[in-house]
Amino acid sequence: MMWLVGSVVDAAIGCLVQSILGSFFTEQMEAWTHEIGLAEDIEKLEFEMKAVERVLAAAEGRSIDNKLLAQSLGSLRDLLYDAEDVMDELDYHRLKHWIEKGEGSSAAADNNPGTNYAASSISSSAYQLICSARQKITSWISSGRKRKREEEEPTDSTMLPHDIKRDISKRINRIVNNLQKTGNSVSGVLQLEIPCRGLTSNQRHRMARNTRLTTSVPIEPKVYGRDADKDRIIEMLINEGSSDLLVIPIVGIGGIGKTTLARFVYRDQRIIDHFDLQIWICVSTNFNEVRLTLEILEHVCKDRQEYRDVSNFNVLQEILLKNIRDKRFLIILDDMWEDRDSSGWDKLLAPLKCNQVTGCAVLATTRRSSVAQMIGTVNAFQISGLDKKEFWLFFKACAFGNEAYEGQPSLQSIGQKIAKTLKGCPLAARSVGALLNRDVSYEHWRTVQDKWKSLQVKDDDIIPILKLSYDYLPFHLQCCFSYCSLFPEDHWFNEETLVQAWISQNFVQYEDTGAGLEETGLQYLANLVDFGFFQKIGSHYAMHDLMHELAEQVSSNECAKINGIQLNVIPPNIRHLSIITTSHENDAPEDFLIEKFEEILQKIRPFQKLRSLMFFGQSSTKLLNPTLTFCKEAKCLRLLRVYVSNAGINSLQNSLNPYHLRYLEFIGAYGDVVLPQALTSFYHLQVLNVGIHGSHDVPTSMNNLVNLRHLIAHDKVHRAIAGVGNMSSLQELNFKVQNVGGFEIRQLQSMNKLVTLEISHLENVKTKDEASGARLIDKEYLKKLSLSWNGGSVSLEPDRSKDVLEGLRPHHNLKTLSITGYSDPNSPTWLSSNLSVTSLQTIHLENCREWKILRSPKILPLLRKLKLVKMFNLVELSIPSLEELVLIEMPKLEKCIDCPQLNEFTPFGAEQWFPSLRELTIGCCPHISKWEILPLREMHALKSLELIDLHAVRQLEVPSLQKLVLINMLILECCSGLTASTVQMSTSQGDKECLSGLRELTIHDCPCLVLSYPLPPSALTSHFSIKGIPTYPTMEKEYGQLSITSDELIMLDDKILAFHNLRGIESLFIKDCPNLVSISSEGLNQLIDLEGLYVTGCPNFTMTSGLVLPSVRFLSLQSCAISGSWLTEMLSHVRSLKTLKLHDCPQIKFLSFSEPAAMEGASSLGSAATHSDRDEQLLKIPSNIIHSLRDLFISNCPDLEFGGEEGALRGYTSLESIKVQSCPKLIPLLVSGKMEVGSLPPSLRSLDIDMDPELSTVWDLKLQELEQGVNQLQSRLLSFLPTITTLVISASPELTSLQLGYSKALEELIIVDCESLASVEGFGSLTNLRSLTVYDSPSLPRCFEILSQQQGASEILSRLDNLQIGDGSILTVTRCKQLILWQAYPSGLHEASVVRR
Repeated sequence: MMWLVGSVVDAAIGCLVQSILGSFFTEQMEAWTHEIGLAEDIEKLEFEMKAVERVLAAAEGRSIDNKLLAQSLGSLRDLLYDAEDVMDELDYHRLKHWIEKGEGSSAAADNNPGTNYAASSISSSAYQLICSARQKITSWISSGRKRKREEEEPTDSTMLPHDIKRDISKRINRIVNNLQKTGNSVSGVLQLEIPCRGLTSNQRHRMARNTRLTTSVPIEPKVYGRDADKDRIIEMLINEGSSDLLVIPIVGIGGIGKTTLARFVYRDQRIIDHFDLQIWICVSTNFNEVRLTLEILEHVCKDRQEYRDVSNFNVLQEILLKNIRDKRFLIILDDMWEDRDSSGWDKLLAPLKCNQVTGCAVLATTRRSSVAQMIGTVNAFQISGLDKKEFWLFFKACAFGNEAYEGQPSLQSIGQKIAKTLKGCPLAARSVGALLNRDVSYEHWRTVQDKWKSLQVKDDDIIPILKLSYDYLPFHLQCCFSYCSLFPEDHWFNEETLVQAWISQNFVQYEDTGAGLEETGLQYLANLVDFGFFQKIGSHYAMHDLMHELAEQVSSNECAKINGIQLNVIPPNIRHLSIITTSHENDAPEDFLIEKFEEILQKIRPFQKLRSLMFFGQSSTKLLNPTLTFCKEAKCLRLLRVYVSNAGINSLQNSLNPYHLRYLEFIGAYGDVVLPQALTSFYHLQVLNVGIHGSHDVPTSMNNLVNLRHLIAHDKVHRAIAGVGNMSSLQELNFKVQNVGGFEIRQLQSMNKLVTLEISHLENVKTKDEASGARLIDKEYLKKLSLSWNGGSVSLEPDRSKDVLEGLRPHHNLKTLSITGYSDPNSPTWLSSNLSVTSLQTIHLENCREWKILRSPKILPLLRKLKLVKMFNLVELSIPSLEELVLIEMPKLEKCIDCPQLNEFTPFGAEQWFPSLRELTIGCCPHISKWEILPLREMHALKSLELIDLHAVRQLEVPSLQKLVLINMLILECCSGLTASTVQMSTSQGDKECLSGLRELTIHDCPCLVLSYPLPPSALTSHFSIKGIPTYPTMEKEYGQLSITSDELIMLDDKILAFHNLRGIESLFIKDCPNLVSISSEGLNQLIDLEGLYVTGCPNFTMTSGLVLPSVRFLSLQSCAISGSWLTEMLSHVRSLKTLKLHDCPQIKFLSFSEPAAMEGASSLGSAATHSDRDEQLLKIPSNIIHSLRDLFISNCPDLEFGGEEGALRGYTSLESIKVQSCPKLIPLLVSGKMEVGSLPPSLRSLDIDMDPELSTVWDLKLQELEQGVNQLQSRLLSFLPTITTLVISASPELTSLQLGYSKALEELIIVDCESLASVEGFGSLTNLRSLTVYDSPSLPRCFEILSQQQGASEILSRLDNLQIGDGSILTVTRCKQLILWQAYPSGLHEASVVRR
């Protein structure tokens, strides 16, 4: 492959040479190749590899100035890949041999080779000596001598079959010969070039050891020089009073700070106060109006069910419109590129322009003026580089680590000269500053300056600046960074997953620090963050879009992407490929362009050299067939990340070549999955990720995976692996000790790479010697250890558990220790008198009922967290200064050594109590909490406080907390932030505000605590639970839902609820409040995001007028006194009601429906009530919900009459489900006075009704008419039956016959309490039926006989997933056999049961 002229010698070559030499030319491989007769070939290859390494050392940092050198380097790289493949294949056969001999654990890859093959710089003359020496050795490696040696040293064909041996030998010799030729070519070109050396290898080696998905979350510690720009944009946004949508483009070159400025604006308090909704969308290069609409919906709709299954773009826009119609919004569209498809832009904005509130705005960032011209409604806001003063401060912060640094004048001078050329570009300052900061020395800075002078940088091109920083990275960091071009733009990287991918490609090499590969890889990532190539956002990482563009450029010889159906030019022999289908996630199955994808994939053959294959997007599951083709042809795959169904796992696994695969991730396989047996032959596999959800059956010989480092699966998978001890490379394991072969604790003996280990069921370990067999003391990498005895087992012998725990002494490097169910009163010696675990940072002891004394925390210098739970006999404890302390259910704990504060309260010096403590939990510890006043205000580090069953505390002073839990504090009267100040407590203005940052509040059973302020105390409070507080109802808020219950509450107003702090709740449940009369309408109207209102068991609840809740979609009123007129008024303000449920509402006595075209006029209500009474009792469903109402449930309203026109529901075209039960006067909804069936909408899918005598008579009458061919009189009730999927017939004692022949789409049939039902006609036509439930119907015997005789009935029954039969007494012997026959039919029957009601 041709290298790019003008670049420098590629990092992949040097990295590849070092990794091959370090990974394969080991003592294990040397011994193996001697045994099989390939030692001579391997020695030749090793010699040539070292020669190539020296060539690269001579070429290091040199520019590729001619095509001949570029071509030679390309050939050299391909040869090195071939060498790695053949050595890896040879190593596979070595592993296979030893595993089949039962010695696989000892044969696992040598994870930490002792020989370090770091590249060394040598002179050109030295290289000549090497070339000369190689010529002299040529005769030694002649083919004739090799044949003679093979004849003299025959090998055991069981170790390596002769045909495989010959093939490998042939390939090695071909590679050796080509390496010689290519090395000569490269060295010859180097002799002709004028030396222009860059950094030496040693300099790079030292540098290696020194230390775009955009989001609205700020990642900059400080924003420089953008205050004026921010204020100007905010003024434009806030002062714009037009009813038209304002679109402001921010335009500037890449890296100039557009996203930072947008984020600066977005987070300003003035913007937060002014707009009801703030929405941040990263657009990037994929402008897709459907995707962007869905992302906007994620912000405005808390319930994804509303749009999750919607594929129609028009429906999505209607959903968006109804959710934003009455809200002032600001949308940030970051990083827009599309400047051609104005129609897509117009479609995206269509619902946004229909908003009824003035002042809505869109703020978009883009590099292109053409984009700004297309989208802007005002002139674009152009931003340029920072001014000189601010930029110099920022540059110093990046280069020196301190904006105020004034030392080293010589460096300041160099820095100012470089900064001047950067033209105020923040991203350039960050990148170059990081480069300079690696070595704050004059020599290094001058080298960078000299290199800088040679750059010809255009004003609008920052890539060359970033490329300079990239060129200065060490080989291994260049490889890791460039590999990330495979991931989608704006991808959020998980550190563990990314490092595992790097390891799979052999990019991560052991260093002399003793750290493991994963730890070293994390350091690589930290270095890339320090150097500005990644950004850390919370627990994830992201790349700026320009950095992603740089990665694509520098990896173009190695990596390629197929993004959607865009046809990119894919170079031949590409090594790493990703296929991204995320832009098609919302396509309907029939719209997914499988053929187009397959056509693209066909054009990028051959796949033989492919090492990585990644899929991104759930829709790629549909590409199983081309994926299988990929996997069959890609014989060199190291990494596969694929979306696959449960059924596809086996065929996919069988199509893979087992020789090289290191990383395998299955996404989308849930439930019960059987891992294929073929998996057990993948001896090089390092990472297997099948997801932690669902249960997976483990194949036999799973323990053949001797190189597996990470098994990401459900705990049951870990526990099901017999002989897991062979898997000595595993780093995480959940191990269950069992008294069967292959599950004894000695399986852990050789697993010395473990980092996290959980051992359960230790009651199955009998002796100390047996426990010692686990050799935990040898596991130097073990950081987290959990030991547990099963509390439900037969009574444990204390002496035995003590011996076992003594034998489980861990290595002194352990950081986290958890012990559960231990039954001896004494600590193990390694945690007491002979303390050895001196690195412990966390101790968690739980349900160790007999443990009496714990003094070790005092002498653990690094201990930060101590958690003790249910230590019922613990009497003495030493507590050092901690960050987290949890003491729960320790009734006998009396003495806390070195912590007198917990023994007796000292009124002063509270600031000295645990100065670093962030979390404090004390519960059910009566002897250590005897004080009445608990002043914790000065504990400024404290963020979480939980106090449970402290019966002596009357008064509590707290600092600014994020979490407060008070449970069963029987005499607590005062708490700062919750109750008004008293004489004893501080009277500062901050009392009320001290809980203004509270995220979580729980107060249960504190009968003396009289709250002074409404709850919750903060808009940030995402969870609060109140119970057993005087004058306050029981309240629970979690996950956007608030529920309220009270026997005493009469009025719910702003004295109890801080409605302004609840604007984000989506569902309000008011239940079992027998005395509640009303809720403040003014307060409820502040709940602008409320979507569900549910009132149950409030018989006196009447509510006052003035309630306006336009966002409500679900309304349920049960057993309350709401009037019809109030509900009519309330519904008139609702824009998109989906579900209306009325149950036992006696004050609603009349019901009518508005039609699409308003038809006013009196209709006889058949009532003697006065006009005013009738109006008050009439519920008239308003026309504004005609096109949104989906579910209508009315039950237990015996006096409710239908007073509308015939066919009133015809226009409700979204109505899918109707339930009418115990409402005899509502029959006219279905049957008119002329005994004709009323009209129901064709959209109906579910009907749940009582068949009263009148309706049953009409039904039977119409069936007779149909049987007689009177089609023109076909029942309009039956007209909807061809589309209905669920039918429930209940409480219909008069029903004798049921005709289902028209219900072609029926999937679920439920028949309940139909005493006279003896005939179900047309059952054989229900080809889609999947669920049948029948009970409380004594005429069933006759019905079953009819069903069993109908044509097609047996086939229907064979496809049932669920069959429930109600009355077991009807099952005679004959019928039992029939039922058994039915159970034998369905291969996929999920449930067959006899249900007694």
